Amino acid sequence: MKKEYIDFICSLHGYMIRIKEIHWNTTSNSEHLLCDEINDCISDCEDEFTECCMGIEGKHFQIGKLLPMLPNSESLIPLLKELEKDILSMKKKCNDTTESGLTNILDEMMQNVNKYKYRATQK
Repeated sequence: MKKEYIDFICSLHGYMIRIKEIHWNTTSNSEHLLCDEINDCISDCEDEFTECCMGIEGKHFQIGKLLPMLPNSESLIPLLKELEKDILSMKKKCNDTTESGLTNILDEMMQNVNKYKYRATQK
């Protein structure tokens, strides 16, 4: 599987770990619940992205390759902005027409990140 795909999948997994840490450390119930929702969304997108990659390449994701890459951010809104940059970076790497399914998943992820950036401002 392409290194770019594996790296992005590993970064998504890192985001889920960091969101769980934020979830456990927040003093706001609304942020606590929002973190759960974001984590579920990223998990679903990670699965869709990975399965689409496997379909494109006709290869399975190898056991032992899922090495989470943690984001730098330690609070929710900066984390979402960092995730946004990673999604846009991955989208720029999807140039082949066979990757249109990946582009669609990345677009959906961007839609969700923007929604969550807004919802994270609500207390």
